[in-house]
Amino acid sequence: MVQGKWNITIKTPMGEKSGVLDLKTEGMALTGSLFSAEYQAAITDGKVVGNKLSWSAKITEPMRMNFKFTATVEADRISGVAKHLLGKATFTGTRA
Repeated sequence: MVQGKWNITIKTPMGEKSGVLDLKTEGMALTGSLFSAEYQAAITDGKVVGNKLSWSAKITEPMRMNFKFTATVEADRISGVAKHLLGKATFTGTRA
């Protein structure tokens, strides 16, 4: 099950960043938000196919960036990649 809150860690060029991914599903549609102490971003264009997820998110702090996420959920673990203009960052997490 994909839906719920996930504590994630994103490995960025500026070090590891922690955040919370709050996912909601309705059929194959995925919505929710990604937030940390520094930012909050709404999830857009989200899709769920089996245990594979994809979505987009935009942040404005510390700088304006668009991200395209892909992830896989296995039991109480999530992992994936966030692609952005400057490259990509991997992330992992566990169900909150």
